[in-house]
Amino acid sequence: MNYSEIIEKTLIKAQNTIKDRYFKGNHSELDKNAFGDMQYEIDVLAEKTILKEIKKDIPGATIVSEETGIIEGNNNIFVLIDPLDGSLNSVRQIPFFSSTIAIAKGEKFSDIIASGVIDIIQGDLYLGELQKATVNDSTIKPNNIEKLNEAVIAVDLNIRSGNARKSYEHMQKIFEKTKAQRILGSAIIENVFVAAGKIDAFIAPSKQLRTFDCLPAMYIGKCSGIFIEFLNEQNDFNILSKEGASYVTACTEILGNNILNEMDYHK
Repeated sequence: MNYSEIIEKTLIKAQNTIKDRYFKGNHSELDKNAFGDMQYEIDVLAEKTILKEIKKDIPGATIVSEETGIIEGNNNIFVLIDPLDGSLNSVRQIPFFSSTIAIAKGEKFSDIIASGVIDIIQGDLYLGELQKATVNDSTIKPNNIEKLNEAVIAVDLNIRSGNARKSYEHMQKIFEKTKAQRILGSAIIENVFVAAGKIDAFIAPSKQLRTFDCLPAMYIGKCSGIFIEFLNEQNDFNILSKEGASYVTACTEILGNNILNEMDYHK
């Protein structure tokens, strides 16, 4: 079994577990997870399902998961997991949330070799491997939009600190000049939407998203040919980093650079 097959099998099992719990409602609030975010019963169930499969199919891998944190392994395989991206959506019965897995042969974004995302409610399964990106076995490609006034963008707009609020000061011009803006509540799906041509760019202007919130979907975007620019100091993010990622993805390099110019970003 290759890595894409492991990812696909595991995500489908996670989807079944999550959907079953989602439709029952009355989600229990537990405690904070390993990264300090609120944890719900549905998060724990999703993680348990995924960890069982990964530990069985890739024994000895180092696993980074939102709920448990880092599970040290004894080989050079790293698995990045967000069992349920968009937990609050699921708890509030907003049908827009996902599960994601990325597998890497090293600690960096550039070391990822396979990745998958499943839209829990719609059932769409996105996979990226060997410079090919698919949804439900059909190849996906981004749009060819270059101008801001033609672009539909999504943005991570959780403002949790003074630094975050400051970073959004540069966003006003982008909001004024782009065709439309969306804040959907699952960065993972929003990122693969860029790869699939459903939206034209995703902007994470401050260091709010952790590695499991974005890198798996960004890898699928990379396989589809999108523009990617990290705004952190390094442009090859570490999977094990506890630092949040700030970045721009866009369907074309020209649109990406137009967004960066409006943000007054200089590498």
